[in-house]
Amino acid sequence: MSPVVIILIIIGILFIFVSYYFAEKLEKREPDEDIIEIPQELTEEQKAQIDKLIKDYMDEQINVQLDDIEGKFSEIVNQKTLALGDYAVTVNDEIEKNHNEVTFLYSMLCDKQKELMTTVEMIDGYKKDIEEIIASKKQIEQTKQEAEEEELKEAISEIDQEILEEKEAEEEVSVDGSKAIILEMHKSGLSILEIAKHLGLGVGEVKLVVDLYRGDAK
Repeated sequence: MSPVVIILIIIGILFIFVSYYFAEKLEKREPDEDIIEIPQELTEEQKAQIDKLIKDYMDEQINVQLDDIEGKFSEIVNQKTLALGDYAVTVNDEIEKNHNEVTFLYSMLCDKQKELMTTVEMIDGYKKDIEEIIASKKQIEQTKQEAEEEELKEAISEIDQEILEEKEAEEEVSVDGSKAIILEMHKSGLSILEIAKHLGLGVGEVKLVVDLYRGDAK
């Protein structure tokens, strides 16, 4: 039960005790012609009237308390409603503020993403250009190296050819210079082998000179 109902019940019980208390007081008084004697026991009708009075009083107190509670409750509800309305407005403003901030941040993020994509594309372009430059440089260096190697081979070949020609010329000069000596030594009776050992020439060279001389003599 609610506290109001309990209080009203206690008040009713107190009324009952008070009524019996006054009844006992009246019984103890001496009889008087002007005083109406109250019977010691209440009749059913009197009890019913007392019960009705108590009930009516309790109903009245309950209604008063209910009206008071209802008024206070209405006041509290109104206050809470106003506070809730203010809170709802505050929350709505805060939500809208957060929404605007999120929208702004999202817009900034999109812009940064576009800038990043543009930068990445530029970097990819630069990277491609650099790779092409490096490849072209390697091709040029390779072509240059091949050309240098070819030139070096040709130079070496020319040098070898010159050396060979000089050697052949020297051999021809050597043979021509030694021709008279070979013929003199051969006329003096030396053999081809002895002439070759003495002059430091090949046996074939000496034999060639001797054979040519013999051919010319014929």
